[in-house]
Amino acid sequence: MAKVSVVSCGQYKQEEVNRAVGQALDLIGGMGRFVKPGQRVLLKVNALTPKPPEAAVTTHPAVIKAVAGEVKKAGGTVLIGDSSGGMIAGQAPTRQTFQVAGIARAAEECGAELVNFDISGVTAVRSDGPVKTLHIARPVLEADVVISLPKLKTHSAAVFTGAVKNMFGSIPGHRKSEYHRIAPRLSDFAEVLVDIYAATKPGLAVMDGIVGMEGNGPSAGSPRKIGVILASEDCVAVDSVASLIIGLEPFKVYTTSIAHSRGLGQGDPARIEPVGEPLAKVAVQDFDLPSNALLETMPGFLVRGFLGMLRARPEINARACAGCRFCVESCPVQAMEMSREVPRIDYNKCISCLCCQELCPQKAVEMKQVNPWGKVMAGVIGRYKRRKRARYVELPEE
Repeated sequence: MAKVSVVSCGQYKQEEVNRAVGQALDLIGGMGRFVKPGQRVLLKVNALTPKPPEAAVTTHPAVIKAVAGEVKKAGGTVLIGDSSGGMIAGQAPTRQTFQVAGIARAAEECGAELVNFDISGVTAVRSDGPVKTLHIARPVLEADVVISLPKLKTHSAAVFTGAVKNMFGSIPGHRKSEYHRIAPRLSDFAEVLVDIYAATKPGLAVMDGIVGMEGNGPSAGSPRKIGVILASEDCVAVDSVASLIIGLEPFKVYTTSIAHSRGLGQGDPARIEPVGEPLAKVAVQDFDLPSNALLETMPGFLVRGFLGMLRARPEINARACAGCRFCVESCPVQAMEMSREVPRIDYNKCISCLCCQELCPQKAVEMKQVNPWGKVMAGVIGRYKRRKRARYVELPEE
């Protein structure tokens, strides 16, 4: 049975985060169980896009510093790394993200080496999935121990992003867009994400769930206080427990169900032992899931009957758009072009990967129902979803 620690933490005051992270690790055997003296330990943070810590898009610096401190206590050498999403003038904005998100400063203050995966070299790894050759950042494969430090967030396309999907940042720069193009269907892309997770093999996950993101995450949603730190040697189990906390059935998340089915981790709540706070105590009953999450949470017969009616697609809010071209340059299938200072989307080319919404600095890409009846049906299914969620989150305590 997998074990996941659940520890309350109400704020990002460093002393409080240090306490919570230390307690979360102690509940699963302590950092010394995962890190031995002299080992090089890579903290794989979430540095999605240049946003400040309070935007709840990236792993908070206080959590990074707390985990780095525990690694150093265990005698390990700390590296902190990632590759941001999107492209600006042909370059991923990783360096800028490290600065804006406070990650660079956190690395400096805790004496860690900051690693930009975009310029650190790659190693080709064979895969049997949709992407036959994975190009993984060399520091990830060369580290003695990899620790996934995800942010607890929703995701407009994947519904949820956590410890498993966090390893997608191990793919440098433009290749992320290439993988979206190769595997445009969500189920296929989830297979790619799990392939990357299997190849990178993180030995521990510590999830920043103090302030997460709800709505149309992973960057266009709203910060939401959840107040937890989660930790486990099983990233799949961490994602499963996090899903329960926000009222989402774990196996409705493709990365969880696929990784579980491959034996890469435990996604079944009945086979996971939460230790620390009871899940019913920390569960968020009214957590706002993404627009397209309706298609994953509703019953199958409704999906078949109302699929076209409920499908939402990205649209540009011209008043909010700054004309930065970030979405245009980051689109994996070149479905966007500038028209009168505002991007225009060619829906005949669009694969609904939602990279444009995920990466827009101004939150100018909005999800709109394609069918006018969609809003009506979304409201009906939303009420069903809330009733189901209120019952479901009580199950782990039984």
